Amino acid sequence: MKKNFITLSGVAAALIVGLGAVPHLSVYTAFAAEDKTMSMQSESELEFMDCGENISVTGCSRSAVHVEIPADLNGKPVTDIDSNAFFGCAELKTVVIPNTVTTIGYNSFGECQELAEVIIPKSVKKIDAYAFYNCNHLTSVIIPEGVTEIEWSAFAQCSNLTDVTIPSTIEKIGYNAFADTPWLKAKYKENSLLIFNNTLFSAKETEWKPNVPYGVTKIADSAFEASEYLRKITLPDSLEEIGSHAFAKCNYLSKIEIPNSVSHIGESAFTDCIDLETVKLPKSISSVEKDTFSYCSGLKYMHFSPSIGSIKEGALASCECLQSVTIENYDCYIFDSAGTISNGYDDENGYSFTGLLYGYPQSTTEKYAEKYSIDFRIIGDVNYDGNFNIADLVAAEKYLLGCGEINDWKAGDRDGNNDFDVYDFILLRQQLLQSV
Repeated sequence: MKKNFITLSGVAAALIVGLGAVPHLSVYTAFAAEDKTMSMQSESELEFMDCGENISVTGCSRSAVHVEIPADLNGKPVTDIDSNAFFGCAELKTVVIPNTVTTIGYNSFGECQELAEVIIPKSVKKIDAYAFYNCNHLTSVIIPEGVTEIEWSAFAQCSNLTDVTIPSTIEKIGYNAFADTPWLKAKYKENSLLIFNNTLFSAKETEWKPNVPYGVTKIADSAFEASEYLRKITLPDSLEEIGSHAFAKCNYLSKIEIPNSVSHIGESAFTDCIDLETVKLPKSISSVEKDTFSYCSGLKYMHFSPSIGSIKEGALASCECLQSVTIENYDCYIFDSAGTISNGYDDENGYSFTGLLYGYPQSTTEKYAEKYSIDFRIIGDVNYDGNFNIADLVAAEKYLLGCGEINDWKAGDRDGNNDFDVYDFILLRQQLLQSV
């Protein structure tokens, strides 16, 4: 679709006050027949793009002071403010956005350091990354009902922003969306966790052991990403979802218990958590997403219950200390790459896994192990004779009574708690009965 550029006087088209005698429509003229562009000479001009069915604001004169964006041009609605449209307009003080605009684009008002007032209409659904970055004169902003996304760093570095209204429709507040604003600092004094609409969006940087209150249903994307203080965290039974990158690069996070209420963990949720040693996933989880635990160099053991139906690309990539992985789902989908489960990498041979991979005979786990030359062990084969049978139960019972040894206790760890006890023995007996 051909896109055509249009310019319109920002002062003449929409002076907020002072020149009200000139109505908006009086400055709209038809597109020229040949190139469908128009230009009006003035101190300040808005630039537009004809996108076919709608119009986008693409630029503004650097000398603009007061701007009201028109709702339509030649019968086409103005629906978007494009990336960098007003970026660096050093003299811009006020902006009125019409009730036709749905997206405020990337960096659209970034570095407008004199911008003191902006009216955001209810039509807006998304405020993109860096949209109002470093607008130092912005003191108050009302984000209306209807807005669902505020992307990362959207209002970051607004050093005088003290008053923000967050709507009930908000679903996403991106990483560092309000970083280094007085408003965020004040919110953290009230509560070290930033929570809206039952979603935890971020936490005070100095919080090292937060207790997430009951009622929170989601940890948002990047909520704790790159926290230098987080060591442990208590999650409530009301929690249903952990977002992408939620705990990524939390270098000192050593322990986390995920409640059974959680049914989804997003991509890269725990990537680069180098102190994390063990994680027990609840049976409510059905899929391990891409890069969920990649580069968790301290992770030693991983146990995937029968509920886990898929392990996606890079889920356990480059976990240097990983010693064993147990996959209990016979038909579990494992992304076909040596890097999916790996603890080593070199330029000559690529990814590799030198630990133990536990599964059932002829399962997808055994096939994966064969393809990538991984030491495969049979779940339940505690005497390590290549089979699981009554002899394993006898050996396990003697071991628990203190009158015998078993060659591979990890094969008998059915509950994934990195130990072999009476409960594991009961589960082994049930496993044998089911196989008869």
